[in-house]
Amino acid sequence: MKKITTIALLMLMALGANAQKDVFNKYKDMEGVSIVRMPKSERVSEIRILSCVQKSLGQKIKADAQTAYERGGYEEMMRVNGEGQRVVIYHRNLKRGKNEYAILSVGNQVVIVNIVGHLSLEDLDKVMEQTD
Repeated sequence: MKKITTIALLMLMALGANAQKDVFNKYKDMEGVSIVRMPKSERVSEIRILSCVQKSLGQKIKADAQTAYERGGYEEMMRVNGEGQRVVIYHRNLKRGKNEYAILSVGNQVVIVNIVGHLSLEDLDKVMEQTD
């Protein structure tokens, strides 16, 4: 029984690790969706940004992203609501001391920012200032 439980947990962890990438892959070639991938820097392994201004498609993207965060073991770090915009920042620890941050912004458009690297929350704040 222990062996089956361990295998099941490992499979769920593997699914969670790919869940966020699956959202980007699922919508990468869709009309009305823009995806930007930024190059590596010193402490950042990857930054990807997905945006969609089509309301119905944006709602599907939002739902898929939230499902990915739930299944992928992400922890909600912060939630901000105001002026028709809702922003939620999610976090999870990865292997080798890396962190993954996912920022989901929903308003007139849906925007997902995914950042992976050796970053603390303070570092994330500095990265976000640079992308403004």
